[in-house]
Amino acid sequence: MDLLDSKNINNRIKKRTVAVAIVVHLYLTLFTLGFWLIFLTVCGLVTSTLLRNDIDEAVSSANSFNNALPFKYFGQVFTHIQHIFHHPIKIEEDIFSTVETEIKSKTPITSLDPIVITDKNKDLLASEERTFLKGEGTSTIRGTTITLILSQSSFGAMRSFEWRVIVGGYVDNDAKFKLIAYSPFTLLFWIVPYLKRETNLLSRVRTIYSSAYNDIDISTQVRSISEAVFDAMVVAIEKNGIDTSDLKAQKLQSMNINISGGKVNMGNIVQGAMNKIGAAVKGAKA
Repeated sequence: MDLLDSKNINNRIKKRTVAVAIVVHLYLTLFTLGFWLIFLTVCGLVTSTLLRNDIDEAVSSANSFNNALPFKYFGQVFTHIQHIFHHPIKIEEDIFSTVETEIKSKTPITSLDPIVITDKNKDLLASEERTFLKGEGTSTIRGTTITLILSQSSFGAMRSFEWRVIVGGYVDNDAKFKLIAYSPFTLLFWIVPYLKRETNLLSRVRTIYSSAYNDIDISTQVRSISEAVFDAMVVAIEKNGIDTSDLKAQKLQSMNINISGGKVNMGNIVQGAMNKIGAAVKGAKA
């Protein structure tokens, strides 16, 4: 995954963005007799350095995190579904195998590969590792990546199976310029959560390109992956003698599409995804 690969999008700093920034900072520099330029330089250097550290860290250590945001390298979690069932023995290998077969036969995802993600929280006496299965779909023509992450855990004889569909964008050069250029106005709002490791700057400049066609492509891929996983889950669980009526109801609730009055109301998977797309785009362009 290349964070700078924008595919068919011209990833540039817009002339209007530069012009507005110059006018704003020139006015403030004159108004403050030059002191604003010093403040801008300090804030810009701090923001630029921290942003570069976040990008380098995401690229070099995609398999580790500190307390929060374990999947930050892959993007934003757009779909997170958990299904709980009871069974006296562990059947996760059977479920994973069925899911992989279904995914490979119905989508461009060619394999589900194990990935170990380590929590390196400094408050822990020892780092904690957990293993997930990862499948990568094809990128959209506008540089949006789709990643499937699966995991399983147990609590006695209760079994939990989870999957996440993660949507990732490219690092937007225009958003980077805005973040640095307007850092004197924004730094105080994000520096404390940043130091607490509750957020990072990569998410502020990583853009999911906003367009009707890209939204269609994302919606199709997100829904197709979840549909395939749901179907595989039903097959695997029924094969082991477990009632799947609640799983089928969960699928209907999650994947439903209702059309009324010419307006499309999408199920929570896609609607949540589209809401996050809008938030990501607005955040990058702010």
